[in-house]
Amino acid sequence: MRFLDFVTIDYYLFFLPAVFILTMWTTLGVRRYQISMLLIMSYLFFWLASGWHIILLMISTCLDWTAGSKIDASEDDFVRKRWLRTSLITNLGILGIFKYLDFILDSFNLISLKFTDTVELDTYGLLLPVGISFYTFQTMSYTIDIYRKKMKSYDSFLDFACYAAFFPQLVAGPIVRADHFRKEIERPLSIDSAKFRLGLTLIIYGIVKKLLIADNVAVHANSIFLEGEHLANIGLIWWGALCFGIQIYCDFSAYTDIAIGSAYLLGVKLPENFKTPYAATSPQDFWRRWHISLSTWLRDYLYIPLGGSRNGANRMIFALLMTMLLGGLWHGASWNFVLWGLVHGLLLIVHRFGKDISFIDSFFNITGRLGIVISWFITQVFVFFAWMIFRVEDKSILIPSMKTFFGYGGHFDFEEMLNCLPEIKLLTAMIVVLFILLHGTSGKLGGGKMWLTRRHPIIWGTICGVMLSLTFYLRPAETADFIYFRF
Repeated sequence: MRFLDFVTIDYYLFFLPAVFILTMWTTLGVRRYQISMLLIMSYLFFWLASGWHIILLMISTCLDWTAGSKIDASEDDFVRKRWLRTSLITNLGILGIFKYLDFILDSFNLISLKFTDTVELDTYGLLLPVGISFYTFQTMSYTIDIYRKKMKSYDSFLDFACYAAFFPQLVAGPIVRADHFRKEIERPLSIDSAKFRLGLTLIIYGIVKKLLIADNVAVHANSIFLEGEHLANIGLIWWGALCFGIQIYCDFSAYTDIAIGSAYLLGVKLPENFKTPYAATSPQDFWRRWHISLSTWLRDYLYIPLGGSRNGANRMIFALLMTMLLGGLWHGASWNFVLWGLVHGLLLIVHRFGKDISFIDSFFNITGRLGIVISWFITQVFVFFAWMIFRVEDKSILIPSMKTFFGYGGHFDFEEMLNCLPEIKLLTAMIVVLFILLHGTSGKLGGGKMWLTRRHPIIWGTICGVMLSLTFYLRPAETADFIYFRF
């Protein structure tokens, strides 16, 4: 059970102000003291969020710090590979045990049902450590980059431990590269008025997106895909897929906004993680905009090592499929995540090789404004279809929903659709329309966050106050955890 995260009031009233005061004011501007304080508070945050699982974070930190230092200090390929293997095997082993062991046992039991005289294996019921997928990828990238001689090891264990445990992005990203973080903390941290206001704006944006948009549309998505009624209604399935697509974006990007904003308050800049993904006009364009820190990680540490695009068509297909399948499995120990990754892998392959086939190419490369709209619509249909797969783990609900999404054996009944949706129909519909309009224009206008940050303090404060007031008035009765806390 979590006691502290970005949706608890204690984070904003006590924890974040305490971190700011202790790090920026009591350390007298001495960098070593600042990093020490950040590390202490980051471990406190993780302990309050995940309890004894903090031990796993400490193991990864100590191991990868040692492995990185040994690799950097040696010119012997055998020694370097040995330490790299030690790092990868240990990190992936811990991740595999806590995240995938029960999934593997359940899958084995499911398969063994087809055979006689097989013994059913008991699962262990292991709780998933909060943020393990994110900090594991971070610390692994550190040793891999040193092995590839793309960077030098950290001089200070304190700095590296702070990188591994930095509380804003520890639980759900963005996945920060070690070299980027080192540049951010190589000088004493200082308060910058522009960054401070931008940080507050990002935090407020995140709160609004999470409580007002994500949690409200989640009520409709949950009622459709959890109860599993009227799955033959095409309108209902499309509405559920749309609501969940909006929910997962606003939920995840809200966490990212709060994480980046919290870091800005402390003088640290974290990398951007989203660029209006639902404005994408092709599958490849979508992955350049969605969860950027993960997609670039998969590209650099999985897709390219598997062969990438420079070793022929067959190797490219293999690399794309394996990357997306493993990327799907990274999100969760369930077959629907694997299927989600497979769908995106096939979309990328069709788009990549379909450029040479006029019939397929015409879908994504029609010239003119009308062509852009058509390419955008087709891309989003498949993206939201994949989100539906991502959302529904129960195959008895997923398979009928997939068929209905494309009209197979389905029907459209608007009255039935209205009757089975929760009572907050008008509010949810208004939120969905408002999101579509704002999401579509934000990319064109450069983002409302930067515009709001540059306004006069009175205008800025008034707009932020109105946003927060509407959020707390219109938020649903129950606040859900961030979706990516499960990954």
